[in-house]
Amino acid sequence: MKWVLIIFLIIIALLFILLISKLKVLILFNHSPKNEDIKIKFSLWFGLIRYTIHIPQIKVDDDSPNIELKHEEKSNLKEKKTKDKKKKFTPDEIIRAIQDSGTILDHVANFHKIIKKFLHSVTVTKVNWHTAFGIGDAAQTGIFVGLGWSVKGVLLGIISQYMNLKAKPNISITPLFQQLYSETKFECMFHFRVGKAMLAGIRLVRYWKGNLPKFKSAPLSMLTGSNSKITKS
Repeated sequence: MKWVLIIFLIIIALLFILLISKLKVLILFNHSPKNEDIKIKFSLWFGLIRYTIHIPQIKVDDDSPNIELKHEEKSNLKEKKTKDKKKKFTPDEIIRAIQDSGTILDHVANFHKIIKKFLHSVTVTKVNWHTAFGIGDAAQTGIFVGLGWSVKGVLLGIISQYMNLKAKPNISITPLFQQLYSETKFECMFHFRVGKAMLAGIRLVRYWKGNLPKFKSAPLSMLTGSNSKITKS
């Protein structure tokens, strides 16, 4: 009986430590004529637990309008083994996913309040966003440079309004007036407590309205057992 109590207390202590632990997320996006990839790195307990999702290729099929996504998953918990996966998303699948997003919004009361409250607990510690582009015409390039600064300003304003922005954003736009070129490098690091994310998930379930609807996209349709036909190429 004594050992059972000790094991129970250890489990409770570990669960408590997990709930108050900070999950760090680093998003890296690079786009250039020769390279385009996305990396999302998760880190817990000062890097003791790490997980990385690498998306080295995002392209449109030459023979169809499908989007081909190739990504790799790496975790230090699996002896640094990697998994290479390829997925293709047809326009119909993308439309179904958007429709399912609307369905979720309709079925969760106070959805925006829940997400807004969670975002207030997210702390952004790094934002680097550098862009260089030109469209071959100096006048039009100048117009798009102004538009680019406006877009970056609006997005950074949203981040500072809904999240705790602790670092000064490092942003730049370099115009190339006589070239047809596009390059973007984006880096963002933020962290939040695991318990806050779990609480937000519990609230989403709590405020769910009505029965589970029939989703149309493949991942969510598995929850309802619906047999949506997925186009395969």
